[in-house]
Amino acid sequence: MSAASPVLVEAAPALRKRLHVLTLTPFYPSDDDDAQGCFVAESLRAMRGLKITNSVLAVRPFYRGRVQPSASAPSAQWKHYFSLPGGVGLPISGASLFASIFHAVRRIHRRHSIDLIHAHSALPCGHSAALLSRQLGIPFVVTVHGLDAFFTNQVRGYAGQWCKRVSQQVYRSARAVVCISERVCEEVRRNTDEPVSTPVVYNGVDPDIFYPELDAFPSNVILSVGNLIPSKGHELLLRAFGAIEQRHPTLRCEIIGDGPERARLTALGAQ
Repeated sequence: MSAASPVLVEAAPALRKRLHVLTLTPFYPSDDDDAQGCFVAESLRAMRGLKITNSVLAVRPFYRGRVQPSASAPSAQWKHYFSLPGGVGLPISGASLFASIFHAVRRIHRRHSIDLIHAHSALPCGHSAALLSRQLGIPFVVTVHGLDAFFTNQVRGYAGQWCKRVSQQVYRSARAVVCISERVCEEVRRNTDEPVSTPVVYNGVDPDIFYPELDAFPSNVILSVGNLIPSKGHELLLRAFGAIEQRHPTLRCEIIGDGPERARLTALGAQ
């Protein structure tokens, strides 16, 4: 027995279980949009270096059609779920997603025990994660990526209030509600009627890709980078720039991004 003891001690680190995280996300790079959800893919790539095993389910409603995984992103399975188009279907989207992926998640869990479910956004993924957690006994966390944490700006009326109630339930049952800024954290706490754990984890930047070049741009450039959608506030930026342009004739405003607002913002900028 004494001769065997050193062997057992030496082998112990190799037998230590790697953490297995299941990611549920509606944002993920695909063959038709390599930038969509790149921030999720990049964080998963970084987790590999921490020796964390990842399983990824990228989800989208059936009416948006099927896509192929992007070759540039970590491997993921695309899952589709039933949902009505527009805001009317959002309150029940999490339950519908749960019904669509439950058996697949259970198979993954049986094959390689899942330690944590990480859901991006309360609906649909956070609600689905809460239901999976209840059925399979797996803890979950949810990351909130924007100020519309309860979907009441995106969805109005009764459906919006329903979204808010479901989101509140998700945040109360999560082990942690990860917020990307202090402002998002305040929004979650202010609208959740019970104390919740809300750590703030800011969006990271890869310094090997993004680094300052002091002489690359003059100091009179205002630069905005983001999806060209209303919630990003590009219209407000352009109108504010127009209000001060005459007082600062050398000032320039540049916007990098793409999206459904591109044509309208281009026309507004030309004015």
